Amino acid sequence: MMKKMRILSGRHGAGRGDMDAQKIDRLVSAVLEGDAAPTAELADGTSDAEVRETMHLIASIRQVGASDAPLSESSLNAIMGALEREARGVPGQGAWREWLGMLSGFVACALTLGSGLLLMGGTGYLRPPGAVATPILAAAVASLAALASLLVHRQLRLRQPVLPLLALGVFGTGSCASEPPDTSTVELEVSHSALTIFQEGEELWGVRDMIESGEVIWVLTAAAPFLRAYDRSGRMLADFGKSGDGPGELRNPWILSAATSGGEVIAWDLGTRRRSQFDAGGSFMTSMPTTITRESIRADIRSVTFGDPFRVAEDDTGIWTANYPGGITRGDDFWTGRIVRHAHGDVEPTVVVDFAVDLPGAANRVPAMGLAPVPLWDGCYDGVVAVLDPVDRSLHLYGPGSTKVRQIALPWTSRPLTHEERLGYVRAMMRNETQGTNVSDDEIERAAVDMLGQAGSHLPEAAPIGIDLHCSPKRIWIQEFDGSSHPLGYGRNWMTVALDDTAPRFQRIVFPDGFTPYRLTDSVAIGLVKDSLELQRVAIVRLGH
Repeated sequence: MMKKMRILSGRHGAGRGDMDAQKIDRLVSAVLEGDAAPTAELADGTSDAEVRETMHLIASIRQVGASDAPLSESSLNAIMGALEREARGVPGQGAWREWLGMLSGFVACALTLGSGLLLMGGTGYLRPPGAVATPILAAAVASLAALASLLVHRQLRLRQPVLPLLALGVFGTGSCASEPPDTSTVELEVSHSALTIFQEGEELWGVRDMIESGEVIWVLTAAAPFLRAYDRSGRMLADFGKSGDGPGELRNPWILSAATSGGEVIAWDLGTRRRSQFDAGGSFMTSMPTTITRESIRADIRSVTFGDPFRVAEDDTGIWTANYPGGITRGDDFWTGRIVRHAHGDVEPTVVVDFAVDLPGAANRVPAMGLAPVPLWDGCYDGVVAVLDPVDRSLHLYGPGSTKVRQIALPWTSRPLTHEERLGYVRAMMRNETQGTNVSDDEIERAAVDMLGQAGSHLPEAAPIGIDLHCSPKRIWIQEFDGSSHPLGYGRNWMTVALDDTAPRFQRIVFPDGFTPYRLTDSVAIGLVKDSLELQRVAIVRLGH
């Protein structure tokens, strides 16, 4: 990486003493490390063809950034030319074409509007019916509004004053066509009236997992009775699960998976290393050895970073789990993981995806403590699993045979972490470490401020684009980071990717305040609502589509 930076910086700065060296270094470093913002800035004053070529070159540079492979002479010249134009604010070769096209549009607009006014007023020679003149004039006025909006939108991008052209635009609009608005991401806020809160049974504490199996909603807690079953109306069907090592007993269950469409459930017990199956009435049916263990995973990993090391996906053909050969003690260790498939009847599992090898962002990530992006995954449909690469900002779908069936580029960008979000994380970690002691809140606050000042450089600069992922048959759900709601960013906003069309559709869904989803389908979200005493009740949100 450093070798590439020296090559690019040296080539870019040679013989150009009038340029800002620090800005050059920043841009070169950003290209090699995969930062999105400077890449977007390269479009300033550059033709579409040049932008596409530059993006292709940037992708190539990123791929070889971690190796010693040399860059070609043509690639160096092309990328440096684009970087130089951005650093100096010099328009590219395509800028004059853009201005000429816009000026031509204004001339056409002026002619159309003038014709409309002439026809509307009429002369001794021209007196057409108002039905002809009125549509022309209306089209001209509508086009004027569209063009004004376009110019204001492009003012920063073109880095030129727009007032002269706006003055000209007062006299013409008719055939001007603005770029269509970006409708790829729309927002849906779910109202509180869509929330159904279950009232039967006692309030819950320490919920570890929830799942819907058939028409039964199952809830797993950290203490006996471990399991509770509800129907969709909120009626409790059963609560059971003794602590122990005998048949049907549980010691340290962490995960639930659906067994069949009849409503049975499987509880994955990391204490007894068994998968125990129960019916909707609470009767024990059978047990099998688990395919995951917990010995090398930090006990409180869910409270210090993102990712779920205990996630499983199961269907009639097999089981998918994540394997971490080196164990997990911090967030960056998730990048060493592999999703493996245990097909029913096979002795050895199959590696479906190796995060460190198969995800493009693995080579470009910057290791950091806490709040650093980690790969996320979940089982989808027909044996397909979805994996989020938060560094590359892409989704990868793999089939049962470890074949990538689809890759989707995500339109979302990272934003900088605020000082309060970084301080909130450090404060929360200190509270976890001092539980059971007599350390006051004031002491924790002073220590958190001091630690952030000393170790702040080890925290990432940008918030991750996703902190949790769930999959349903037609949609992938990715939770946005919101440090104002929770130290680890668990908030109300989820971005979704619809999979039922050839081109993916993106939508932001905002859940009611106080609701935390655990499982999401195409039309229903199952989760918890919390009261002031941190006790919880099961709730369902119907999405209505």
